[in-house]
Amino acid sequence: MGSVAPGISSLLDQLGQEELELFQYVVERQQVDGDELRAGPAGPGRVDRLLDLGLLKRSATRPGMVVAGLPKAVASELLAPALLEIEERHRAVEATRERLTVFQNIYEQARFTPGDAGGVQRLTDLDVVRATITELADRAEHEILTSQPGGARRDDVLKESLEKTERVLRRGVRMRTLYQHTAQFSTVTVEYVDHVSRIGAEIRTLGDGFMRMLAFDQSAAVIAMRDSDAGCLLLSDPSLVDFAIGAFERAWTSATPFPENYSQERVLAISEDMKLSIVRLLVQGLEDRAIARRMGMSLRTCQRHVSDIMDKLGARSRLHAGFLISELGVDLNPTGTLGAPVRSAE
Repeated sequence: MGSVAPGISSLLDQLGQEELELFQYVVERQQVDGDELRAGPAGPGRVDRLLDLGLLKRSATRPGMVVAGLPKAVASELLAPALLEIEERHRAVEATRERLTVFQNIYEQARFTPGDAGGVQRLTDLDVVRATITELADRAEHEILTSQPGGARRDDVLKESLEKTERVLRRGVRMRTLYQHTAQFSTVTVEYVDHVSRIGAEIRTLGDGFMRMLAFDQSAAVIAMRDSDAGCLLLSDPSLVDFAIGAFERAWTSATPFPENYSQERVLAISEDMKLSIVRLLVQGLEDRAIARRMGMSLRTCQRHVSDIMDKLGARSRLHAGFLISELGVDLNPTGTLGAPVRSAE
């Protein structure tokens, strides 16, 4: 297929102020003697370049004379092959898109419509998971819900999601996100939240009690798989999607807005809320490592909180603390902090 000839492009690259002045000189005088023009200050090289491009032409009625060519006509002639090539490629692109649309329709119907699997699909390949989430986000028109337990988000994960989040928000899709309280102590996460909040994202935090999930327009949801760190379950059955969204809404109601500014009172309140969540997990019999994972904190931080809880309860050991919590109950004093047991252990 044709394009602008390399020789023509080279000639165009050589044009400068002298060629412009030479062209203007001929335009103003309408006809100029070619030999006189070559012998003048411009020299034969610049004259020949303009002649080769068609910006100057030899007169058809007066031999030896040179006249100015019409630049628009020159442009049309030079660009005609390139424009034809662009038009042919555009037709080829549209034809390819049309052929693949049939496959896309089959893909969407099979992937996002409830079928024999009951509206649940296991996605075990990380690349497939990412591609599916990206496609669902691009198709969303109204709202995307995300809940991300595990504490602070990794820097690379936030950078990867930032562009997608901006794209979603800027086209008017509402976006609500749940993090754990511990995410508030990550500088990277705080900067990310500050940025996306300015363009419309709503962020809240909670101690524990919510699952990793994304929901799109109440039509599809992605939840984590218990036996896979990379895989997920894609839910398309309306009842299952409603169940996942209902779990998110209950957690959202209990959560608190991600703070714009920090204060000592806020930090203390978060600390007490995390301790209460740890108390609930202690009652369930979870070990420190499992509690730390659930709370999105390091094992050392978790153990420090457990030690503080034991001190407040007056427990002599972890076993004693578990007994006080599960058998005697834990009282919340009016300030919302962890108080002493309802009655003594004696």
